[in-house]
Amino acid sequence: MLSFSPLRTAESLDWTLPVCSTLLPVLLILALGLPGCTGSDNTTAPGLLPSAFPNHSAEEIRAAVPPPADTLQRFAADARVTVRTPDQNRSFNADIRQQRADSLFVRFSLFGFEGGRMLMTPDSVFMYDSRKQTLRVGPIADAQTFLPAPIVSGEAFANLLGLITPDAGTNWSVTADSSHYYLSDADDTRRWTVDPRSWHVVQYRRRSSSGDLLEVRQFSDFKPVQGLSLPHTVTFRRPVDDAYAQLTYRSITLNPTGLSYDLGVSPDVPRTPIRSR
Repeated sequence: MLSFSPLRTAESLDWTLPVCSTLLPVLLILALGLPGCTGSDNTTAPGLLPSAFPNHSAEEIRAAVPPPADTLQRFAADARVTVRTPDQNRSFNADIRQQRADSLFVRFSLFGFEGGRMLMTPDSVFMYDSRKQTLRVGPIADAQTFLPAPIVSGEAFANLLGLITPDAGTNWSVTADSSHYYLSDADDTRRWTVDPRSWHVVQYRRRSSSGDLLEVRQFSDFKPVQGLSLPHTVTFRRPVDDAYAQLTYRSITLNPTGLSYDLGVSPDVPRTPIRSR
């Protein structure tokens, strides 16, 4: 005899850890470049190794992995977000929209019901809990104490699209294995893994001066999107917190028109300062 579970409603969903105080910050932690996820260093991509491999200089490698073009100013994406911490193991849908160096909007949903929305502008953060119908607001400076991450929208843009690049102000040393380049700083606290077959950054990891692993970001499943090759899986782990998160993009649209960053919250919704958490 077949049995069916009752139809779920928004109120019956298990939002044990409120979306606005947990999952939205987690996404920001990932996007803004906090201690991230690790997988194999040898993320692969199709193609042949260039004839000069493994003898490229750091400057040649940097030049082959350019930052996002100035013409790329915004994107919209539909993604699946998986979060694993000691307290939770969850997956959510995310509607992500961002204007480069400006606003980042995210709407989370689960089983077709909205759980929360987040809007980050250059100077403020707004986190709306759809179930509790409450809004937490504050300046970026306050949100930095609430979110353990440097809140810089330009960094979020590059991290969400997998377009991070080694900075020009560092004297990078170069090593190679049979298929990848590794750019490391003088004390080996930062290391970039570059696949020379596609000139993608496939991993970034950061250690403390004592050698503890603080952060790894990994980019894989590259696919063409409007003339660019972008990762459709972006993975992060924070070893010190035993936290893991992964964004799996179902679709990405570059430079779409008519994007709305309206949080859509009534003026009557109670507001709580982020600092009061």
